[in-house]
Amino acid sequence: MVLKRDSNIVKNAIKLKQKKYRDLEEKFLVEGIRFVEEAINEGVVELILYSNSIYELNGYDRVLNNDIIKYEVEESVIKELSNTTTPQKIIAVARKPKLEVKENVSFVVVIDKVQDPGNLGTIIRTCDAAGVDAVYLIKGTVDLYNDKTLRSTMGSIFHIPVVQYNSFKELCDELYSKGFDIYASCLNGENLYAHNFKNKTAIVIGNEANGMSEEDIELCNKKVKIPMLGRAESLNASIAASIMVYEVVRQRI
Repeated sequence: MVLKRDSNIVKNAIKLKQKKYRDLEEKFLVEGIRFVEEAINEGVVELILYSNSIYELNGYDRVLNNDIIKYEVEESVIKELSNTTTPQKIIAVARKPKLEVKENVSFVVVIDKVQDPGNLGTIIRTCDAAGVDAVYLIKGTVDLYNDKTLRSTMGSIFHIPVVQYNSFKELCDELYSKGFDIYASCLNGENLYAHNFKNKTAIVIGNEANGMSEEDIELCNKKVKIPMLGRAESLNASIAASIMVYEVVRQRI
């Protein structure tokens, strides 16, 4: 049987396009063969919705040949569930991953009110590639489970702990108690390349338009900036994060 738009299963999946329902249900939507496959491998997929045209795509067997509950749906349902112009014919309902932060962490990244979902996803992907121990999101940052954020992580959402905090001060107090230096990225900071990052390090990335607030900057015991030798006034937040993260990596390898 092919499920239609008025099916309760489909209606419940469509609700997950809204943040309030994602938060309430602790679930989110995963789209595309590669991303669904990764979610299956991580054991978080609850059910799969697909259209008949998935059989035209390479790799369909990797996401359909398993014991997970599956429903074929009308093509129009996939289009409504999808947020891409050319949907990949498959959507999974997944439980939010619960990755624990390990005890002896030494390198973390704090995202302080970044608003662009593509930036957030790219930063998480970079942190995953660089071996960062955890990413912390301060309240006011764009939703982690926004579809654009998820696509930009390229699956890294399943590899690295991402923890949300209501208060930057609360997180700072916790990090200081564990012996961390907390580095604010700000215009009046010292040259990034003049610092030693071999101790416990927390890099803070601020809002794209306004950077970190003065209040949050004052909570940090270190202040750094990326040298700007040309005429550009600023860097994209995800690019700046990548430069800072990999300077820490460079000093540690």
